Parts: sequence; C-alpha cells; structure tokens
Amino acid sequence: MVSTLIAPASAQQETSFSEMASSEAKYTPGDFKPAPDKMETRFGKLEFPGGYPTEETVQKVYDELDLQRATQLYLDMYPALSAHGLLKGWVRDYGMTETSDIVVMANRLDSAPLILTGNTESLYSFFVLDMKANGPIVLEVPPGVMGPIDDHNFLFLADVGPTGQDKGKGGKYLILPPDYKGEVPDGYFVVHSPTNMAFSFLRANAATVGFGDKAINFYRKYAKVYPLKTGPREPRVINGTGTAANTLAPEDASAFKWMHEIISYEPADAFGKELLGKLASVGIEKGKPFTPDDRMQQIFTKAAHEGLAMSRAISFDSRDENAKVYPDRQWESPYITNNSTFYQNDYINLGARTAFHFTADGITPAMAAQMPEGKGSRYQTTYKDGQGRPLDGNKTYKLNMLPKVPVALFWAVTVYDPWTRSEIQSQPYPSISSQQEKPPVVNTDGTIDIYFSNEKPEDISGSNWVKTLPDQGFFVYIRYYGPLKAFNEKTWIPNDVELVK
Repeated sequence: MVSTLIAPASAQQETSFSEMASSEAKYTPGDFKPAPDKMETRFGKLEFPGGYPTEETVQKVYDELDLQRATQLYLDMYPALSAHGLLKGWVRDYGMTETSDIVVMANRLDSAPLILTGNTESLYSFFVLDMKANGPIVLEVPPGVMGPIDDHNFLFLADVGPTGQDKGKGGKYLILPPDYKGEVPDGYFVVHSPTNMAFSFLRANAATVGFGDKAINFYRKYAKVYPLKTGPREPRVINGTGTAANTLAPEDASAFKWMHEIISYEPADAFGKELLGKLASVGIEKGKPFTPDDRMQQIFTKAAHEGLAMSRAISFDSRDENAKVYPDRQWESPYITNNSTFYQNDYINLGARTAFHFTADGITPAMAAQMPEGKGSRYQTTYKDGQGRPLDGNKTYKLNMLPKVPVALFWAVTVYDPWTRSEIQSQPYPSISSQQEKPPVVNTDGTIDIYFSNEKPEDISGSNWVKTLPDQGFFVYIRYYGPLKAFNEKTWIPNDVELVK
C-alpha cells in the first residue's frame, strides 16, 4: 500500500524565521560536506574529478535532465493536450470546419468515439470557438441546455444553463479573445478568454429535445454560433452519433509536437514564464520550428510513456486521503478537491488535477462543488470492487443500487475502458439508467441489481447488464443529475461493486 503524502494540519507549527535559523548549529569551518565525487544513480555512475563532471557524466546528466523535464511537461501540459485533442478530433473527424458548425450526438453519445468518460444519456452538442481566425464569437443557446465553456488550457470560463448567467433561460454568450480592445455591445453574457481557442459542449435532455432528426432540428432552429463581426447565420448541424473519432491526447512523442502547436497558436501570457521556460529547455518555443533530433525523439517517447504510467497510477490507485467519497466505500470523486480549480489550501493539488484530466472532460464548478439542491450534477467513479481489487473484465460483478436514489432528474451507471478512459466498446451504449427506454428490473425491496460481465448471467434481464471485455479491466461511473439533500449530506450511500464470481 502506498502511503499518503498529505500531512494533517495539526502537524504544522508556526515559527519565526529567526527561530528557524537559530535552531541549527552554528557553522564552523569544515562543517560543509560536499557531495562525493563519484555517485551511483539509477541512470548510471557519475564522476566529478576535482569538482568537474567528466564528458561521459555530462551526457548522462543532460539525458536525465531532458527526460525529467519532458516527463513533467507531459503531466503539466496534459490539460492543454486534452483540450487540443477535443478540438482537433471535432474538426478532423466530425468535419467542423466552420465557426457555425455544430456537432450533435442526436441519438446519444455511443461508444464509437474516443471521448473521455462521455455520458451515454444526454444529447451533447459541441462547439469549436476559434477567436484567432474569427475574432469575438457569439454562442446563442436555447433554454433547456447546460454545460461549460472552457479554454485551450482546459480552464473554466463560464457555465451555460441553470448554473450560468442565463439561469437556464437561454441567451447570447459573447466570448472575447485575449486582450480584446474593441467595444463590447449590450445584450450579451460576456466571457473573457485568455486563449484564442475555446470550446463548449452542452447537454440537453432527450425528453426536451427528442432524438435523431428532432434533436438536429432543435439545434438548427434554436442554437447558433458565429463571429460577432458577421452577425447571425444558419448553422450546419451534424449528427455525430455512430461516428468513430479520437479526441485523446497522444501517448507517444507526438504529444510534444502538440505542445508546440498549442503554444504557437496561443499568446505567451496564457502559459506563464516558468512553463514556457521548461518547454524551451526541451526545444519547444513559440515562433521557432520544432525539429527534435533522434536523441530528443527517443527522450520524448520515453517521457510520454513514463508520464502516462504516472497518470495511470495517480488516477487508478490514488494516494490522496481525500480521494474516497465515503470512508468505507471504494467510490471516488473525479474532483478530489471538490472544486474545478484543484486548489487545496494555498496550492494546486497536482495529483487531483492529473486524476481528473487523465480520465474526464469538462471543467465546471457545477460538477465539482455542491450546488443548491436539485441543481448541477455530481459524479462518482470506482476502479475497484468492495475488497479493493481492480475490476476485471473476465469476472462477474454486481452493483446493488439502493432505492430512492436522491436525484431530481435521473441517475446513470456507465462502464469505461481504462486504456482509453472512454466508453467501453463492448456495446453501443454501455450503461444502465433510470430513464432508459426499457427500464431495469426492480427487486421486491426496491433495489436494482446491475451486472458487469463478459457473458450475460443466466436469468438476468439485458436491461440490468453491461457487457465487459475479456482480458482487460473496466471502471464504473455513477452520475447523479440534480442531486438532492440525502446525496449532499451523505445519508444515502451507494453500495460498492461486488465480485460475484
């Protein structure tokens, strides 16, 4: 078991700087002991005769330094890489080439595309906002939709819907590019973006919008996105359901090419001098070509793999004492800090940030913090059964959903693939929900048994079963839409996923 690094607040003692310095023994000549001139390290033997590194040592050290910096960059830049992947995937695979294009998952989001922990129940609509090409952009949204607007660094800009400025009534959002100096007209909900690229994905309930052509016509009639300078124009609305697409960040050296693309398209102020300095140290600079040699390509490949390994450990076996929602359950929150900034005390919880962005899309306070009763949505995930063992697609598991799930709208249980963190591609819609067309069978005590296995258990309804894939793991989300008092106060606590056989 890996121990937590979080120290209890009671362990912190305030002392003056004078007390801090005076607590050490006074220096006398000869006290300082330099490091040895020969070191055994995990990347080889290092030698410093007379205090200077040998030529062989210099090469080893620079190889290791570049690897460490590149690995940390993979972690630090992952939110931006994930946003870049969404934007690229929507343009490349769905053909969103114009600002007025809208992709709608008109028959729900199925398992065909690779999208981090997408929801199978809502009707998503996707908007790409390129303000470098178009200047300020207007996003007209109808009532009955909700979701975030996020920037190219995957930082929250604004909410749309009941938790946004329109309060669920719909309206016109005006997204302004960095350092915009022009006039801001009246009649808009104004959003300032620190990056040239931004995006939004909004959710609508099928009960309101309808499926298929009804959903397409709803968005064609009531939603628009266009440059402020050109004025309104009819959108091209595309049905994305069933289309294979890849919105994931690369897991090889090409991730660093993406980093160069990102900082080249965005203003330097969007990143900060420290991060830009780390990027420059491995040859990634704005305004300069990115031409890594064979040595750096090999280092980038290794850094991506090591960064990926760290991300998997951080996400799937957290050592953060706040990861678990309930002390005696395996359920975790994607937002470990219960906020969408990942701030904890006076710092950013880096592990919490990695755990979220490696497994999920969509930064918004409405999914992170407790909202007013019946508002927003909260998610919980588990990677392990009740005994703490990773979920295995070769085995059979059961989740006994307790009655009276405390939601104002609906709940959904969805299964994901740990390799892609996207919907598991075992069936088109790997989920069970309280609003599905064929409701799950309810037990006499009001509970609902949901099964996860590669083969459907005998005597179990297909509406209570999600198919897994053999020889690989899976993980499970419960989504609570419009969580109520019993959820917020933790008087209703979900059961763990339990091994059947």
